[in-house]
Amino acid sequence: MQPERSAGSRARGATVLLSTQWLRYVLQIANIVLLARLIGPADFGVVSLGLAIVGIASVLGDFGLSLAALREKTLTQQQKSNLLWINTAIGAGLAALVAAAAVPIAQAFGDDRLIAVVLIAAPAYLFRAAAVQFQVELNREERFRRLAASELGGDAVGVVSAVILALLGWGYVALALQGAIAAAVSLAWACRAAGWRPSRPRRAPMRRLLTFGVSTLGAHAAHYVTTNVDTIAMGAWYSSATVGLYSRAYQLVMLPLQQVAAPLTRVVLPRLAEVADDLVALNDALVRAQRLVSHALLAVTGLLVVCGAPLIQVVLGPAWVPAMQYLPVLAAGTVFQTIAYAYYWGFAALGRSGTLFLSEIVGRIPMVALILLWAPLSPVGVAWGVVAGQVLIWASGTFVFAPRAGLRVPELIQTAIVPLMVSGVATAGAWGLDVAVLTELPPIVRLFAACAAWFALAAGVLAVCGRRDVGLMRAVVRSMTARRGGAAEAPT
Repeated sequence: MQPERSAGSRARGATVLLSTQWLRYVLQIANIVLLARLIGPADFGVVSLGLAIVGIASVLGDFGLSLAALREKTLTQQQKSNLLWINTAIGAGLAALVAAAAVPIAQAFGDDRLIAVVLIAAPAYLFRAAAVQFQVELNREERFRRLAASELGGDAVGVVSAVILALLGWGYVALALQGAIAAAVSLAWACRAAGWRPSRPRRAPMRRLLTFGVSTLGAHAAHYVTTNVDTIAMGAWYSSATVGLYSRAYQLVMLPLQQVAAPLTRVVLPRLAEVADDLVALNDALVRAQRLVSHALLAVTGLLVVCGAPLIQVVLGPAWVPAMQYLPVLAAGTVFQTIAYAYYWGFAALGRSGTLFLSEIVGRIPMVALILLWAPLSPVGVAWGVVAGQVLIWASGTFVFAPRAGLRVPELIQTAIVPLMVSGVATAGAWGLDVAVLTELPPIVRLFAACAAWFALAAGVLAVCGRRDVGLMRAVVRSMTARRGGAAEAPT
């Protein structure tokens, strides 16, 4: 039986998870910086290509069951155990299939290095699949510190291992091993921290869980394929160095979304599922979450656009400067992803897995077509294909699927206006200042000056038209800070 959740525990959970995600974000940035100095774009490119091809296994290994388990109000011991064994069996099968595909993939792309990349990556899919239910158990029991520690610990060990191996001259092998090492550590940590052990597989009511999982699997698989077909298309037409430059730009843009919005789902979704029968309460919660997430993510996106060029020069090195051509284009796509995230939460909370799938596929099929059509013309054309797809996904949710699900779309759009204005005005103003005045300055000076300009402009816009949003952010911070001292959980 799942313990009753209190507002205080949710606030503490959000604080812990989001604080840890920003630590993971800093860790990933450090990872990018260190490895970019030790390993060239060509090695990054071959690893990115290999992982993009076989990475669909990570989606299939989860099978949508983590989301199904998170939204359930109660789970029996046998249901949890069966979920674990199902995930583990699927992960083992996928790991074997990935390993078997290593040679054909290398032959298809004419690069023998892909054999080692794919073989090294294969075990990670088993480790991640086996860890899913232990992490869900920690999440459902609201032991957020232990959950955060298992993820951050795996990332940290993976980064340290990759840096050491890169220093020893292992190149692309160091990059390929990083994910497998991180997944193994996270599995061991989560298993110990959960303090739960599965029973033998036996009959239990599984149909509801499996039906929801399979339904959401389609949306997640479509999302994965369309977020990696760009890398595969680049690998088919351009050198591994070009693929490496594109993948670094994509990673810089997507890291904030991955490190904030996705983990926040773990805290938000169970709460939304509890009030899903009351559309008024559900929509109120969605509006509040949309406002907070939009400010955070759009701010980071705007800063990346303004500071991208000096940032790449300072932290990655001159060899990576050509990656800047992709960064502003890809950032435009993340704007639409950010303001559409409330739809995803709403569909999942309501159990509308079919709606979630259709709302995604409407934009993702044209996205794939445009990427494949524009890839031979220009590497930047691939990035524009990604942006076009994100616009279509947002439009389909806004005008078709979200209204039919009962979501208050006009209010969600209105909620995003202030964050868009703050980030838009600050980004445009700081960009203009950078082009007019700052380009001749040393990169480190240019970086700090552009950041300062962005923050000054953002603060000015917030003071004029965002007082309500500032009040909400202050209230949330005060609430989380006030509750931080209560019911503290002993760290693992």
